[in-house]
Amino acid sequence: VALQSATALDDKDCWHKLGVEALRQGNHQIVEMAYQKTKDFERLSFLYLLTGNTEKLTKMLRIAEMRGDVMGRFHNALYLGDVQERIKVLRE
Repeated sequence: VALQSATALDDKDCWHKLGVEALRQGNHQIVEMAYQKTKDFERLSFLYLLTGNTEKLTKMLRIAEMRGDVMGRFHNALYLGDVQERIKVLRE
């Protein structure tokens, strides 16, 4: 019911509250959807780290690169264990 309501309302605050409650209950699929809808990239990256989803974590690295988010790039490279990417970020 909450997911349907958040989808119908499509309000950032509703999605945030849904994400918080889904995280509390351990439903990481709903948490992922909520973080995507609210564009909460830092939390989304950390969720992918915790769930071991390196494929999506790599996508988050590329998204941070496109957004020009230096700290996001560094954090994602750190989560992935990508030393070369961290060096690249520090050099820039």
